[in-house]
Amino acid sequence: MSNISERIQKLMDESKISKYKLAKDTGIPYTTLSQILSNRTENPQVKSLQTIAIYFGKPLGYITGGEEDTFNPRNTFDIDMMTVEMVQIPIYGEVRAGYNSLAQEDIVGYEVVSKNSVSDGEYFFLIVKGDSMIEEGIGEGMRVLVKKQRHIQHGKIGVVIVNGDEGTLKRVFYDGDNIILQAANKNIPPRVFPNDEVLVQGQVTKVEFDV
Repeated sequence: MSNISERIQKLMDESKISKYKLAKDTGIPYTTLSQILSNRTENPQVKSLQTIAIYFGKPLGYITGGEEDTFNPRNTFDIDMMTVEMVQIPIYGEVRAGYNSLAQEDIVGYEVVSKNSVSDGEYFFLIVKGDSMIEEGIGEGMRVLVKKQRHIQHGKIGVVIVNGDEGTLKRVFYDGDNIILQAANKNIPPRVFPNDEVLVQGQVTKVEFDV
């Protein structure tokens, strides 16, 4: 292969791994992986290339154009540097992206992600149901990765419970003592609640979908 991107793409094709799945499984940001695969970065970080090599069971030299033998960590770089620690993140029951659905809090499964990608707090996945966030590209069946916290940054998307029993996924704005929940659907108007009627579950950091 003539360059790094082609070698990585060849491994992806042979393993039938999509760019989205590779980014999700390794914890490499999707935009970073896209830049590597499209040759938009002349000097990809060695750490990213190491992670990709480990994922496909290849030595670093295979990716960079050197040794193509079977993966052998002692022939490439220190094994401690190569280890990508993975953790399980719980997937909680469906949360409707609308205003009339109860928040489900039973765990329905787990997803494995790199520990580095969730090292700054406690995270969980929620499954989206409904179309009130469709204009944000968040639709039925997608998973949102949520950082558990009690405050959502102004203008960010969060998961909240309204009046103690209503689970909702909305963009959140603050106006004095009120919270404005803004849908991303022109047919659904914003709704305003007093701060004490809204229980914040966390802030959405990523949206995922299966391909």
